[in-house]
Amino acid sequence: MVTQEQVARKLGFSRQLVTLALAGYPHVAEASRRRILAAARSMGYRPNPHARALKAGRTGIVALWVPDQISSHYTQVAREMNRRVKQARHELIISEVGTPEAERLLSHVPVDGIFAVDAPDQVRRHLRSPDSRVPVISLGAECCARTDFVRVDLDAGTRAVMRHLIGSGYRRIVHATFMHPNHPYAGRRTVYTEAMRRAGLKAEFFLYPLSEQQRGIVRRGIRRFIRRRGAPEAIFCHSDDVALGIYRGLCDLKLRVPEDVALAGCDGIQDTEYLECPITTLVQPVADMCAEAWEFLEKRLKQPQARRQRAVLKPQLVVRASSLRPVRGARRDEAPARGCRFSRR
Repeated sequence: MVTQEQVARKLGFSRQLVTLALAGYPHVAEASRRRILAAARSMGYRPNPHARALKAGRTGIVALWVPDQISSHYTQVAREMNRRVKQARHELIISEVGTPEAERLLSHVPVDGIFAVDAPDQVRRHLRSPDSRVPVISLGAECCARTDFVRVDLDAGTRAVMRHLIGSGYRRIVHATFMHPNHPYAGRRTVYTEAMRRAGLKAEFFLYPLSEQQRGIVRRGIRRFIRRRGAPEAIFCHSDDVALGIYRGLCDLKLRVPEDVALAGCDGIQDTEYLECPITTLVQPVADMCAEAWEFLEKRLKQPQARRQRAVLKPQLVVRASSLRPVRGARRDEAPARGCRFSRR
């Protein structure tokens, strides 16, 4: 491995001058900087990230905590956050924090900062731990207000979904969810129930368990639900993964979407676009959320005593064919895709 000392000897410069030039310090003469950079490239010099991290008192590693790796949405968040972190020449480790075993393991991994997605309880435990000095950015639909956070307002998004479905004339609207009434973060369920009550309609739930085989489980479950209770007019799903499973279950029963049952999901994963009948969904602003969170962490690392940083982002309702009232004589592929603009406050 070529060292800065070797570059300095080749040029007859001091080691300190080479170090300053390679680090980008502005007071190095431009002619000297160009010679040093050219020599470093020709000699194959590569900076040692571990040495840099030790010198700065940092590990160069950032953690991403997700509740599980079942959801396609969390996979999308991980991919986007990894892209941001790589651009900053850091490394990202991704861990599930839904089990005590995972949390104990995390306590032994030194990191410069933590992004915690929909994990407010784990963040609160972290703040009570010996590692509480490590800064946390809480993000997603469920955040911890005791840290910097970037929250996605899915309550507002759910209200938009329900306005669309009820305004389209659907009356028997079922909510597909794994959350029971006493769940501490049952925001979508609560907003759905309130919207149905305000419209003078009866709330009805299709409950399913969380599983690594989520789509298959809800595919079979919705068939049993409909055989017992009959087909609803519309189904609002907690996630797009569930919407995709239900879509296949409806197809198994020879029920058409939206002619027999309208369908709406939540998250905005790409799979929802690539069906014979594209699915209406509430698109979470993943790229904006990750960009904001990374900026918050960079600032917190530079200014540990800075005021708490907060941002609230709104999702975008994208209405597709799966929830549109069929128009007599119109082809399915002519159904428009409508949506409200992404907004932030």
